[in-house]
Amino acid sequence: MTAVLRVNALSAGYGGRVILQDVNFEVQPGQIMTIIGHNGAGKSTLLRAIFNLLPVRSGGIFLGERDLSREASDRLLLAGIAYIPQHRSVFPRLTIEENLRMGGYLVRDKAVLAERTAKVLDLFPVLKQRTGQLAGMMSGGEQRMLEIARTLLQDPKLIMLDEPSIGLAPKMVDAVFDNVRLLREQGKAILMVEQNVKKALSVSDRGGVMELGSLHIQDQASRLIGDERVARLYLGKR
Repeated sequence: MTAVLRVNALSAGYGGRVILQDVNFEVQPGQIMTIIGHNGAGKSTLLRAIFNLLPVRSGGIFLGERDLSREASDRLLLAGIAYIPQHRSVFPRLTIEENLRMGGYLVRDKAVLAERTAKVLDLFPVLKQRTGQLAGMMSGGEQRMLEIARTLLQDPKLIMLDEPSIGLAPKMVDAVFDNVRLLREQGKAILMVEQNVKKALSVSDRGGVMELGSLHIQDQASRLIGDERVARLYLGKR
């Protein structure tokens, strides 16, 4: 099976400072892979580097067989990589419907966009019931849901999520991870960075542990949950 995303020997940083060092991993179709690690380990930097948002970057980034290492971020989006950053990215003074319309601005075929919008609203009934509401009046979890729905309008092959549960109430955290499962059911490959280690790994297929800019451990998510080193360092177990 050809991997959706393949990262080879990726190194990246800011202002001459190397943060990521020789990172290698793959994400398969319909698979959720979660990267865990302490603050400052380089997790968010990894997503930004893949999306070519860093000034210094080397190594190979492949979407299927296509080498995207030198492509600009807008070209990556067109190629099929979507990136939802840690901080909210909705347009707060626009309605849900208008936010979705903004998400589909690269879709030139109006019939295709209308079909995708209808499918997305069917997937997220909460949004369908409130399309005229201002996005800024929604809760943090609902805004995250809108970001995910908006991303689906581009029909990406890979969706990268940076700390999707950050700052959310426990009930909304569960809803967000339910949405992540839903993305997998839609056949999307997911690369997620998340501090809520137990929740994230419980919905994931594979995981990786990042320390000091390198992926030191990669394994099935269920094995990482049971790994003594992971349990001790990230799950609060002794």
